Amino acid sequence: MNFRFTLIILFFYTSIYSQYGSIEINTGGFSFIPIFTSEKPHIIVRAGTNNKKRFSVNLLNLTSINGLNPSNLSLISRYRIMNKEKIKIDIGIHLPAFRVDENQEYKSRIVQESNIIYNINSKTKLSLLYMHGEGRNFNFNVNFLTLNFQKTLNKFMLNSQLYVLNIDDIIGFAQSVYFKLNNKLNLKFFVNKSITTKKLNKTLGFQFKL
Repeated sequence: MNFRFTLIILFFYTSIYSQYGSIEINTGGFSFIPIFTSEKPHIIVRAGTNNKKRFSVNLLNLTSINGLNPSNLSLISRYRIMNKEKIKIDIGIHLPAFRVDENQEYKSRIVQESNIIYNINSKTKLSLLYMHGEGRNFNFNVNFLTLNFQKTLNKFMLNSQLYVLNIDDIIGFAQSVYFKLNNKLNLKFFVNKSITTKKLNKTLGFQFKL
């Protein structure tokens, strides 16, 4: 399967039905697993349907600024099995999900997720996210669990993560800071620190909402 062709088709299809979208220029990339976040510059495109509905579809595409080569693509489908005022539970699947590594090798994976969200108040929430990923054409098996604390303070949105990963028994902490410059533009800062491997990675980006 041609990765570029698949990317174009999915982006076109999702754009027609999307209810939100953004384009981000970042000094690094993005990963749901913080320690996998690339530190090479990327353009990050997000689009999707209304996440407040029972069923939602979200597109995530990363393109390397160096050569404008696609590096990652995921189409994420989620269903909300519990939708209470305080507690929400989502289950989801990332399919298709592709990435292209540094050797330009195309790798396909399937990812399943479950997320429990507890709304403390309108500006504060806790969530527990579990993800299981398996490679479809390469050796990959990952289990990831993260506890997230999210707080909104005026123009700032802070997201703190404490996570564990079965690969090398990694334990880490990540912090994301979003600052709302205006209704269309956000400044984003991210830093991740692995407690077990001592790896540190950080990124800075500007996100433009469509």
